[in-house]
Amino acid sequence: MVGSLCENNDKFAIDRPLPETEVGDYIAIHDTGAHGFAMGFNYNGKLRSAELLMRPDGSVTQIRRPETVDDLFATLDFEGVRDFAHAESTNRSAR
Repeated sequence: MVGSLCENNDKFAIDRPLPETEVGDYIAIHDTGAHGFAMGFNYNGKLRSAELLMRPDGSVTQIRRPETVDDLFATLDFEGVRDFAHAESTNRSAR
């Protein structure tokens, strides 16, 4: 299982045989460190995935939904940026 994670060279496994999978199957990777939601950071624009909890009886419950593009931009203050740009242009013309 290799793919683009946080950095281009990050890999969870190399040359590890896995059973056949189909759409809807789950693959559990324990102890993902910085690639999990808790330590993850999306400086590179990659949205964090959902988190699932597997219970002792084998059932699976989603405990955190996947991030959306709206989540990525939710804390940006676009009005503040516009006000800042306006103030900067006013300061430059006053000089």
